[in-house]
Amino acid sequence: MKILVISLPKSVERRARAAQKLGERQLAFEFIDAVDGRVDQHPYLRHYDEASFLVHRRRRAAPGELGCYVSHLLAWERCIALNEPVVVLEDDFELTPDFEGGVDYVGQFADQVSFVRLEPLEKHTVLTSNKGERFSLVKQLDVGMCMTGYVITPHGAKRLLAHARTIRAPIDLFLKYTFDHGELIHAVVPHGVYPTHADSVIGIEVRNQREKGFMLGLKRFAYKTFYRFANLFTNLANGLRRF
Repeated sequence: MKILVISLPKSVERRARAAQKLGERQLAFEFIDAVDGRVDQHPYLRHYDEASFLVHRRRRAAPGELGCYVSHLLAWERCIALNEPVVVLEDDFELTPDFEGGVDYVGQFADQVSFVRLEPLEKHTVLTSNKGERFSLVKQLDVGMCMTGYVITPHGAKRLLAHARTIRAPIDLFLKYTFDHGELIHAVVPHGVYPTHADSVIGIEVRNQREKGFMLGLKRFAYKTFYRFANLFTNLANGLRRF
């Protein structure tokens, strides 16, 4: 399965580390040139819905966050162009000893899944799709955050892209909000990648900033409550109906 690594062209050291990690495992890959939301002018950046983002996160999007969002869309477009399932990695990944075996295992189900997270489960609220000797494929009833590593299939990429072109939340929150995009999100156990969070262009301090205001807080509470139940219902319905 082809590996796509999302990385800023000017991030020479990060690219070198990613290439070294994959090279040591003799894994072929290609870089997806990431969008830098601080300086780039990609057309997708024009679809930032600040009002919705404020409600979802109680803050405005960081420029690096917008670039990250768009960069994943470009990886999904590449998946569609290749017309084959791909592994997508952000360039701050670390591989576990189970990476290759997990990806090969997921490949068996490429015609039945849309998106398979390769990262550790944050919550173990799952339904099992398949249990093999070494690996299990599970359906997430509460989708985790973070987008360091995953497998996406062409049909999954098409369906997600159909709902993702307006930026209303960070890309991992978009994926978590299954009520909006309707896709069943799987994960493989044991996990194959985990993030290092090295030198993030988004910045932790930006993500910790919050806008004040009673009405914004009330809207935020209403949205969180709604999506908590709407996502759970969507995931249960998908989990019971699909592979």
